[in-house]
Amino acid sequence: MRAKIRKISFIGNNTFKDKNLRSIILSDEHKFWKFLSKKVYIDKNRIDIDKRLLLNFYKNNGFYNARVDNSFVEFEDKENFKLTFNITPGKIHTFNDFNLDIPADYKKDHFLKIEKLFDKLKNKKYSLLDMENILNTIEEEAIKNNYEFVSVLFDESIVENSKINFNIKITEGKKFFVERINITGNFNTQEEVIRNLLIIDEGDPYNKILFNKSLNKIRSTGFFKKVESEIFENSDSTSKIIDIKVEEQPTGEVSLGAGIGTNGTTVGGGIVEKNFLGKGIALNTNISISQNELKGQFIYSKPNFNYSDNTLYTSIKNTSTDNLTKFGYKTNISAFSIGTTFEQYKKFYFSPTIDLSIESLETNSTASNNLKKQVGDYNDLYLDYSLKYDQRNNPYRTTDGYVTNFYQELPIISDTSELTTSFEINKYKKLSSSGMIGKITFFNKIVNTISGEDVRISRRLQLPSNKLKGFEKGKIGPMDGDDFVGGNYASALNFSTTLPQILPTFQNIDFTYFIDIGNVWGVDYSSDINDSNKIRSSTGIAMNLLTPVGPLNFSLAQPITKNKTDKTETFRFNLGTTF
Repeated sequence: MRAKIRKISFIGNNTFKDKNLRSIILSDEHKFWKFLSKKVYIDKNRIDIDKRLLLNFYKNNGFYNARVDNSFVEFEDKENFKLTFNITPGKIHTFNDFNLDIPADYKKDHFLKIEKLFDKLKNKKYSLLDMENILNTIEEEAIKNNYEFVSVLFDESIVENSKINFNIKITEGKKFFVERINITGNFNTQEEVIRNLLIIDEGDPYNKILFNKSLNKIRSTGFFKKVESEIFENSDSTSKIIDIKVEEQPTGEVSLGAGIGTNGTTVGGGIVEKNFLGKGIALNTNISISQNELKGQFIYSKPNFNYSDNTLYTSIKNTSTDNLTKFGYKTNISAFSIGTTFEQYKKFYFSPTIDLSIESLETNSTASNNLKKQVGDYNDLYLDYSLKYDQRNNPYRTTDGYVTNFYQELPIISDTSELTTSFEINKYKKLSSSGMIGKITFFNKIVNTISGEDVRISRRLQLPSNKLKGFEKGKIGPMDGDDFVGGNYASALNFSTTLPQILPTFQNIDFTYFIDIGNVWGVDYSSDINDSNKIRSSTGIAMNLLTPVGPLNFSLAQPITKNKTDKTETFRFNLGTTF
């Protein structure tokens, strides 16, 4: 049997809403093992972890002297109990003056980035995350300038009752080398996969920041529920032995999705495996079916291909669109691509791809004259590339920073030589101490031909469904007769924010509010067609629910502005499960 937490309370908390504190506690699973019939033993380690998370939350919001004094467990019956935390927040403190003390033989110019960081933090609310950022920056600059064995000491003093001065002393630490790295707990994942993620290896100088980065790289794969380490000093006092213990978790996922709108339904699904055969290989296959389109895709991705630190990926896809009955044309596209991704500079990624596609377009007597001109078979060879600059504080559960993507498709051999260019930027910002995260996205895409010919019907642009919720995918923009033919230009601006816990009783539900603005316009092949250059917009609520069979996502959207010919879609859901 299990004893369940019926209620979590916080005494002394006059700053944050209790429901927001509940969301950061590990025990949101609300389950502890129950033994015997009359005795219930609470996992003290779990409660200690919860107390530490609460304390870190307060300290990250400026409460330098915050304390979580104790916790109380009160049983309602044999199966349920209440958990209460006693909190003393104290007052908010701010960063004041910083002083950096470095060894005499170190060059001060090597630490200018740290001085700039000090200027940025002055008068800002105290935060453990900022302190960690200072430490990481010092160690990164030390490594970059070949100071491999540094240690950092912090001396803090409070002035004017709520301001903190810091004296940060950098010293030459004791030199250690890595003698051996032991890895345990990887029953399915090959040891080579984990070792390839390590930045430091056996025989290298031991550096704390590089080792922590190695652990974070292992965690970021998503292969493991836990990644822990222990470091032992060898008997010769000049080397260290490192033990890394991992706990594996399911890496496969089955998804099912559907959309319901005014013009029919779309269903689809897929299977994703992130660690195929324990080799770190990612496989992704998906299919979607609508009234007139069948689309399927298979993607293979191998990180650190041939020990090059580059990711090799290849994909096979097929799209068949049958509009013979309604609009007099049918297209079929089969494509194969192969490419790679690597970090060209720090946080700057380059991804070149060779893309080969074979397309056929057929029409009947009901097709427009413009479409009849495009009848035939097409063979295209493209060089695609993307440039990504990632300045997010964390690629998972991002709370601050931005990421930009620039993408182009360059024709090498093509009958019509379309040139496609797109740009996207995502900006994240923490909006409140309760954990609300705001996000702004700008997206723009253009397609034209180098040869001056018309853009093929299959390569004309539509907005992705997540860029303009509340409208059916591919059912806005220019129309040739009754057919939505897409545009030469597509653009979107998206605003969203996570919301505080609306239903405190249900800790596994998250809500997001969004405003989407978008447009698809431009017709190059006919001046008689309205290019539909009109701003569309919508607003609504998205809900993510964790169910026993996986995450369930809903979105409910209401169009604000639209063109009279646009097809709306107010409701969409997606269901996924893992194995």
